[in-house]
Amino acid sequence: MTSIAQIAQNKKHRARASFIESAWTGEAPDRLAELAAEAGMEPTEADEILARITEARADMKAADGVASLRRAAAKAKAHAEATRAQGSAEIAKIEAESDAASFAAEDAQRALNAADSALHRVMVVYDEGLLPKSLLPKEVLGLMDRRELERKALEAESVKCTAFNDRNRVRDELQRLERDLRMLPISRDRQQQEARLNAELERAKAALAAAEARLSDAERAHAKARSAL
Repeated sequence: MTSIAQIAQNKKHRARASFIESAWTGEAPDRLAELAAEAGMEPTEADEILARITEARADMKAADGVASLRRAAAKAKAHAEATRAQGSAEIAKIEAESDAASFAAEDAQRALNAADSALHRVMVVYDEGLLPKSLLPKEVLGLMDRRELERKALEAESVKCTAFNDRNRVRDELQRLERDLRMLPISRDRQQQEARLNAELERAKAALAAAEARLSDAERAHAKARSAL
């Protein structure tokens, strides 16, 4: 025979199970409170259970479609790995091509340096009078022409610098004479000094005009020599 205590305990278990089931089905709070009381639960315990059920309901919703999400994640991972492998292969290919191009450039530069050195050695032999001009290779003749053009350009630059300095010197002298004329003190021979300064000014102006013309000619000659290089 079942005891009263066992019957009461079974009733509480059923009430607890009904409380949990009603919580999942969205029963009204008043009914849930009655079921909690029948199950002998304290209000705080009932609230804790309701909170856990609310969390579980949210987790169930979040877990919905986990199989399809797992397939999508696996597919994305496989695509990422394949893309990474392809990128690594392309990088390796590009690096190999870059290395090959660098090696080729270095070989070409070494060959050029060797040929250029040989060319200059041939010119040294020619300059020493040990090689007839008729036997010079065309590359050496071209280098000689280039050297002559560079020499003319340097000479033209030197002439231009000389003309520039000369123009500045004459201009400074003209400015000095103009300043002396402006600052000429009043004296008994002022007219004679003024006449002398004016004559010197005219000569300085003529000299400056000539210096400017020489500088212009030198600048044109230098530009022409540079353009021929």
